Amino acid sequence: MAARFGLAGGIPERRVRPIWDAIDSRQFKASLKLANGLLAKYPTSPYALALKALILERMGKPEEALGICLEAKELLHSNNSVHVDYLTLSTLQIVFQRLDHLELATLCYEHACVKYPNNLEIMIGLFNCYVRECSYVKQQQLAMKMYKLVGEERFLLWAVCSIQLQVVS
Repeated sequence: MAARFGLAGGIPERRVRPIWDAIDSRQFKASLKLANGLLAKYPTSPYALALKALILERMGKPEEALGICLEAKELLHSNNSVHVDYLTLSTLQIVFQRLDHLELATLCYEHACVKYPNNLEIMIGLFNCYVRECSYVKQQQLAMKMYKLVGEERFLLWAVCSIQLQVVS
């Protein structure tokens, strides 16, 4: 789960790894305790909030999880000094998807694409959000943007498939 340079969502991986290990082994109370400790050290970290929301959702507390995700989303949108990375966005997207609020995940990715217009990893995440929402025109536009950015044929194929889906639907 670690991003490049040993950082996970701007937090050292050694702080995050035990939380993911506890989540993976379904020890949600222990992972929640670790996540609360992480939040005490990094109170304005959207990634730490997203981790806590993920744990709460897995514990069967969807209302609390949604509230924390919305708090993380507001941090991402309101604070320009907060670094938006793929790991934070994908963690939020998992929770929003499980809570049946895909549109909120899409808003987070769209904001990140505006903030980092040439980040291919974030653009692919946004494309996947559009796929889940069946937004074929937006898929096509984003696929063409990615093709122009890096020149890989797979993005051209994605654009063609999006056009085909527009015709079929």
